[in-house]
Amino acid sequence: MNVTNEEEIKCIVILSSSENENWDKARYLEDKQLNYINKYAKKHNLVPMKIVRRGCFGFMEMNKILGRVIGTLDTGLADAVLVANALSISSNVPDAYLKVGKVVSSGHRFITVDEGELSLNIYNPDSGEVV
Repeated sequence: MNVTNEEEIKCIVILSSSENENWDKARYLEDKQLNYINKYAKKHNLVPMKIVRRGCFGFMEMNKILGRVIGTLDTGLADAVLVANALSISSNVPDAYLKVGKVVSSGHRFITVDEGELSLNIYNPDSGEVV
């Protein structure tokens, strides 16, 4: 399943910078990230429905934020998570796989500007589908 120019995909944008101390600097970096994401979204028919910011909160809070975002996706407001790249919302590579897996296993899409749409393509014997 690739992002195409034909379908319109409603997304929740998650912003997260490496700044952990200065809230103004975190907001400035997240604003730059939002501009980067918006340019990509416009080219790929991605429609940001909501924007969520991590600010200076740590990655434990990021896990809670992602849980709330998945809950919002479950309501039907949007179909996908949209981020600059998987590591921007993760503490390391295994954490990135975990976050992608949580979103995809909930039946939603995980799209990044840098990597495109991410999925794990794992066979689920319960459903008989590759997810």
